[in-house]
Amino acid sequence: MLQITHGAASFLSELRRGNDVPDTYGLRVFPEPTGPDEVSIGLGFTDAPVEGDQITERGGLRVFVASELAAPLENAEIDVAGDNGTPRIVFRPQGQLAAS
Repeated sequence: MLQITHGAASFLSELRRGNDVPDTYGLRVFPEPTGPDEVSIGLGFTDAPVEGDQITERGGLRVFVASELAAPLENAEIDVAGDNGTPRIVFRPQGQLAAS
């Protein structure tokens, strides 16, 4: 199941608060079509999971993973990385250390 690191959960919780999104909302991970044969991973805060979503939680942040992405992201984790002090969300294999 897709996991989320403590750092990413903290970052996303701060982002949620900074955008006046209620603390009861979770992060939804879903497929987002970007072209005729291309799909990206979309992220957004929502009040409830969609039927079939896998649900995980870390540090008070619930994460809802769309059923279409559950298998492809099964061994991945959401983390936060930063270049030049600008944080960004990344997906990496579970347990892989962030590059220094």
